Amino acid sequence: MIQVGIIGSGFIGPAHLEALRRVGDIEVVALCDGSLEMAQQKARQLNVAHAYGSVEALLAHPGLQVVHNCTPNHLHARINRQILSAGLHVFSEKPLCMTAEEARELVALAESAGVIHGVSFVYRQFAMVQQAAAMPSDKKRLIRKKSWHYSNK
Repeated sequence: MIQVGIIGSGFIGPAHLEALRRVGDIEVVALCDGSLEMAQQKARQLNVAHAYGSVEALLAHPGLQVVHNCTPNHLHARINRQILSAGLHVFSEKPLCMTAEEARELVALAESAGVIHGVSFVYRQFAMVQQAAAMPSDKKRLIRKKSWHYSNK
């Protein structure tokens, strides 16, 4: 069994947990959140055996192999850096980080640690996104124009 920990118990953390449970041969052994109390509460609700209130504590979990980073975007680079520095495989929610410089650093860290690293781009598989990708370019321009119009009201 591959032992996985999840950092971040908001909306996307439980979504990762559910997806991982469907894969098989994976056990989500630990959940981490900004406070131990919140992590314990969510771990009980989601039936996860261990709860941690700090990234450092989660990364020290015995037998942990993979960490899913499901935290807010501005925390991704720092937490991904910690995971990679601990020599663990990482699957990060998008974005991997906030700058190209951080991305280069994280890729170098992953390569030097010899770990597998990935970023979640699940929207690519949504039917609506696939339909938009298949549209002729003139319709895509129209969609972009309308999106810009609505977002700038």
